[in-house]
Amino acid sequence: MKRLLMDNSSKVKDIPFEALFARYKEQKLAHFYTLHTGGHREVSSKDEILQEWANKFLINILCYENGWEPAHAKEVLERGHEDILFVSTDQKSYKVSDDSIEEFFNFIRFKPSKLKYSFTIFKQSQKITQILANKLLKTLEEPPEGHIFVFIKSNDEKTLATIDSRTIKINIVSHDHSSIERRTNMSFSDFITEECEDEALAKTLSTIRPNNLQLDELRDLIKEEPSREANIHHLVASHMNQSNNYSFDDAQSCLDATKASTFEIPFNGSSKSRLARLLQLVI
Repeated sequence: MKRLLMDNSSKVKDIPFEALFARYKEQKLAHFYTLHTGGHREVSSKDEILQEWANKFLINILCYENGWEPAHAKEVLERGHEDILFVSTDQKSYKVSDDSIEEFFNFIRFKPSKLKYSFTIFKQSQKITQILANKLLKTLEEPPEGHIFVFIKSNDEKTLATIDSRTIKINIVSHDHSSIERRTNMSFSDFITEECEDEALAKTLSTIRPNNLQLDELRDLIKEEPSREANIHHLVASHMNQSNNYSFDDAQSCLDATKASTFEIPFNGSSKSRLARLLQLVI
């Protein structure tokens, strides 16, 4: 019997996990995702949080497809699975000549054999250089059928536009964060007041209401600093992830809205319509 074997040790729901897993079962995953986590943690600590989340997601897929116990699925993942590839480097940056990159291009030539999708997980994707991003361009523009690419981003540096413009960003929250329990019922307005370091953006976001999403004000702020739109995506996803007030259907809607926005941003469409899809989810 196929079943979802989630880790229930935490009382805090992992809404992005549930939403993404539901998409896997329905075969509705997008091609590209970026995992990141906020807070003032060291890169190594962020690496651990993000890798643990990715591993849990893949272990649950293996359990679901094969009826395995989590311990066995974890062992298989560690040994290596034919439909899962981890790409990593110990150097300061990825190089086109790296063996792992050659293995990646060989891997994506083949369709998945056991799972609904094949998965490539790029560890520390902030190490991808512009040279490698250019080599990946054809894959990013025309992703091979049945392949999912997950970029684990463990620092706060700006991601290369080649990759950033094509991925859905998922904010992962560490469940052992000291303030997580207090945040489970926090309103979006209170969350913004506490979390948003951009004072102008926080002032506007904290005052949105069902009948006034402050779209004109937000549009003007984004014109001043385009990166603010990505920051809004991050804040909405982070709030939904930490709150008990949302279902995984809400998270799916958030992923849909983020995906649509991600694809529209490079074409300079209306930021007001993009933001309206997101903000109506948290008011």
